[in-house]
Amino acid sequence: MNLVFFLDVIVLVPLAWSFYLLWRERKILSLRPIIWGIIFLFVARISEVLTEHPAFHISNYLNLDRQSFDLVMSIIGNFADVLAVLFLIMGFIRTIRSHRTKDKIIHDMESLLPLCSKCKQYRTVDGAWHPIEHYLKESGVPAIRHSLCPACASQVLEVARSLRKAKEMIPRPENL
Repeated sequence: MNLVFFLDVIVLVPLAWSFYLLWRERKILSLRPIIWGIIFLFVARISEVLTEHPAFHISNYLNLDRQSFDLVMSIIGNFADVLAVLFLIMGFIRTIRSHRTKDKIIHDMESLLPLCSKCKQYRTVDGAWHPIEHYLKESGVPAIRHSLCPACASQVLEVARSLRKAKEMIPRPENL
């Protein structure tokens, strides 16, 4: 057996193994270009095996001219090699982008501040709850000034008026 043929056959084993590992991962959408790259590498290796094997030539079985068949197979092999490299590069770029997107989502989720929806206190990493003013002071925000929005101001004013009316309705003792 020819040594080149033997090496080409040995190269098919890691390609088949990598294809199996990608299939097992089942993240087909992000790995689709890598899978195509492996398929094109497989085609390139098969075309080399078909042209370089000294004893077995498929051209004899197809009644084709051996030199023409070898030329066509080597062109297919070279074209498949180029496509494989392009698809592998595209796949790696897509995988890197996917990981960056996932890392950004994780970073954004970790940067969310757990805040009580009722009292507006926030939870620290150690589980303690503190007023939001404490967080704002720690984070470097300038001095905090309390104020009321127009809706809350009208509610507070309404409550104050009703308390004043209630106070006026209470009878006062005359001898004090």
